[in-house]
Amino acid sequence: MPIPFVPRSLPLKIVAPLLSGIVLSLVVMAYAALGFNRLDMQNRAASGNLATQSALIVVLLVVVDAETGQRGYLLTGNPEYLEPYKAATERYQASFRELLRLVRSHGTMEQSDRLTRLNTLAGNKLFELESTIALFDGGNRDAALAVINTGNGKRTMDALRAEYEQLQLELERQVSTGVERWNEDIEFARLGMFMMTAFTVALLVVVWILSRREIASREEQRRRVSGERDRLDREIRERTAELAELSTHLHVIQETERAKLARDIHDELGSILVSAKMDVAWVQDRIRRKDPENSAKLERALGTLDDGVDIKRRIIEELRPTLLDNLGLSAALEWQLHEVCDKAKLDCQISLPDGDDSGMPPSQSIALYRILQEALTNVVKYAQAKNVTVNFELTADRASLTIEDDGVGIPERASDHRLSHGIAGMRQRVRAFDGEFSIARRPAGGTIIKVDLPLRRSEEKKTGTEIAPA
Repeated sequence: MPIPFVPRSLPLKIVAPLLSGIVLSLVVMAYAALGFNRLDMQNRAASGNLATQSALIVVLLVVVDAETGQRGYLLTGNPEYLEPYKAATERYQASFRELLRLVRSHGTMEQSDRLTRLNTLAGNKLFELESTIALFDGGNRDAALAVINTGNGKRTMDALRAEYEQLQLELERQVSTGVERWNEDIEFARLGMFMMTAFTVALLVVVWILSRREIASREEQRRRVSGERDRLDREIRERTAELAELSTHLHVIQETERAKLARDIHDELGSILVSAKMDVAWVQDRIRRKDPENSAKLERALGTLDDGVDIKRRIIEELRPTLLDNLGLSAALEWQLHEVCDKAKLDCQISLPDGDDSGMPPSQSIALYRILQEALTNVVKYAQAKNVTVNFELTADRASLTIEDDGVGIPERASDHRLSHGIAGMRQRVRAFDGEFSIARRPAGGTIIKVDLPLRRSEEKKTGTEIAPA
């Protein structure tokens, strides 16, 4: 009698790896899904913190706009200055409600308490502004000015800014913590993807034992994944290049806006201050003998106006150094070096080229000037140095800048730290012109920064960025 055919089951050594692979794949899939959920949560938290920071800035700007409008009105008596004041006071409640909503949604109880104190200070400040305007409108200008001169408004504003800065610091810490967690979650998800890839390869090996056709299918799938990865790599490189170009473009826009702002301050605020000074001097000259008491007050007003002119000049120099546009890069570098070192009581030396540097493109001149500015800021803040040496060399086709100090030296790997914004900014300015940038510890102690730029004399000309002397 023939024995009936009984299909044999797969061997245990094949079934066991298949079942283990399926189970492990499910576990890894759940692991990866958990990682992506964590990334999504961190993204929403970061968005909420950034929105809160923006709303906080708006609230402070509203109070500052109100104070600016009030002071303009009290100083000039021109009702037009009340427009920004009224607009700011009307915007304040809506802005604060939005900030409060964001803090309650994304912040902590401590931040809510700090926001309550900030609102109280802002309310006190707005009440003081309203009171002085009411006194002024009632014909009691001296009383209004006396309220301002008590300094209570300034102390309130200082306390308001202090609360604002503390809240900003807390929000920045939250963002920083979120970024760290974001990086951890990316590693978490990446590990899951790596594990899933490993288990997929293991299953492919098992499937290859069971079926050649499945092997071919899996191999084709692997080639598609590899092609997609190459495509993504190309896109990442392209996006990285676009981000570098965007960073360069933002530097150009920043300098353009600074130059425009400096021109506006010089042309408009400068003329206002000079005109006011001439009028006050004229009145003071007429009443000097007849009314000595008021003449003395006018004399103080003239001194205040002189202080305003000095502040205006200093702001213009910070925004766009006039020496750079009028006398060239060498003069601007020398002035900046002595300006910083004299204030910080540092000994300094500078070596400049003998020739004329007026032919340098404005964008490269301001880039080298900003690099020196940032380097000197770091020396004063962190280096604990006593001497600073700057060497600027200029040839027909290249410009080089070397900055050395004898301080404690840059910490190891500080230039590669992702939060070293100053160093990253200097490096990006140099890369924008295909130059070379290096920063390192000196063997004798201290830090040395080297910048080497190929000149691009034919690509640009000065087009209205100069600021006339104040």
